Amino acid sequence: MATTPMSIKQRPFSVEPFTNIMLPDGIFDTAIFSQRITCFYTNTASINLNDVTLYLEGVGDPGIVPVSRTFFFPTIKAGASVRVFWIADFRNATPGKKLISFIAQAKGMSSGRSIKQIFVSKTTYDETTREYTCEVEEGSLKVSYMRVIGPANEWGNGQGHACCCCHGQDGSSSTGDSGPWIPTKMTMAFYPSPGYEGVHGDLPFSDPWWKILAWIVAAIAAIVAIVAAALGAGRANFGISGTFDETEPSISCCEPDVEGVAGETEFTVAGVASIIATVAAAVGMSDAEDPWWRGQKATPPGAGEITQVEKVDVEFAYPDGAPNAGVAYPVDVKWLYQRVTNLNTYSHRVEEQQVNIHVSDGVEVIVPDTHRAFEKPLVIKTRFQRTEGKYFSGSDLYAFALLRSPDGLYFRMDLLDDGIDFDTAPNDTTYTGSIHLESLYKILLKRNLSLEGIWKVYVFAQDVNNATPDMRPEIAATHIGGFMVASAVTLTFDPSLPCPLQAQASINVIT
Repeated sequence: MATTPMSIKQRPFSVEPFTNIMLPDGIFDTAIFSQRITCFYTNTASINLNDVTLYLEGVGDPGIVPVSRTFFFPTIKAGASVRVFWIADFRNATPGKKLISFIAQAKGMSSGRSIKQIFVSKTTYDETTREYTCEVEEGSLKVSYMRVIGPANEWGNGQGHACCCCHGQDGSSSTGDSGPWIPTKMTMAFYPSPGYEGVHGDLPFSDPWWKILAWIVAAIAAIVAIVAAALGAGRANFGISGTFDETEPSISCCEPDVEGVAGETEFTVAGVASIIATVAAAVGMSDAEDPWWRGQKATPPGAGEITQVEKVDVEFAYPDGAPNAGVAYPVDVKWLYQRVTNLNTYSHRVEEQQVNIHVSDGVEVIVPDTHRAFEKPLVIKTRFQRTEGKYFSGSDLYAFALLRSPDGLYFRMDLLDDGIDFDTAPNDTTYTGSIHLESLYKILLKRNLSLEGIWKVYVFAQDVNNATPDMRPEIAATHIGGFMVASAVTLTFDPSLPCPLQAQASINVIT
């Protein structure tokens, strides 16, 4: 009997369930207790597979506790990649590379096993020293000072931009505690474990640059603040709390009413905005080679010297305005690298401009002009354009949409290029989502909200790390996932601009 030809080609990635956002480079962190182990499972055969079941068999760390779940697909077309996920508790996980075993079985075939690595870090916060520490097997990164541009007073509260209001679930107005925050200065120190001889030490997980750990710290701090500001949940779902040092100017933006979003999507847009904002630090520290790698190259230690600490002080400025998703925005950056050995201290200073390379030439959204709510599901088709006329396809993106009712209630919809249901063919560059508005009618009716009227569509997408296991660490490090390449949220430093939350499409719904 043939083995089911299903495999997981890309490293499984973390999705934070409150915001529905992929964490930086898909790395899991123990500071967030509940995370979604998310992956694309691919039919590698040239034939369709029928009656396919997929499940997570086990995790190579007893501190990671997944919730059992089995996915069933009547048909997975040849070459299609289906997106699946499992909720897991990471609070007792240990940092490092962890193996996860997945099982796939199609009708008339024996089960096939895929064993993949995930990356786990451990971020903590010292409230006395106001210092974050992000631990991995290769050492720890300490971030002792994070200065940011914080949100303007009118962020999300309807002041000045005719923006939609942003409220916590208790009805109280959200404050700047919900972000977003754009980094302007960071002080970081990496402590290798153990110290090393020679020019270069090990990269974290033998894959990403050290700058990704700094992005993890900033993103986790932002997510914790978003949820705490909205729910007042304290540390119930997170292992840390923390803060930023704010400076001027301030960010203006508009986001949906988080009270109005159905299900677990209350914090999605706030999370999107914070990923767009905090990723500016990763842009400024370069995808090609980060300050640690470049600093190491420029400061070769003497024979027999042991590198004990590597410090980076970095400042960011945004000459063309606030960073935004899919845009080749510039970041002016100044950084000082210091290598401290058992005998000497070496330094290397750089001042330059970096440009975001995770770009898109736009999003195409195809919806009907008019839709009868009770007749059939509403289908939304999207295409995400790369540069030079090319398009993303299949497992390139983690994509979703928010659908806004006429009275402002939001519903989340996955966008997939897997050839299932209303998606015509896998990997054809069209990401499709569907929802039957009849299923939403009771929710709207309960809140005395209208089904008929103009519904708006907001589309978002993050790129997925496409590094392969056979890549050398310094090459794999240049492949980074989790960047927002498409977003309906726009950040700006200019308070005179109109509300920058822009729907990409609208539909007139009738009954």
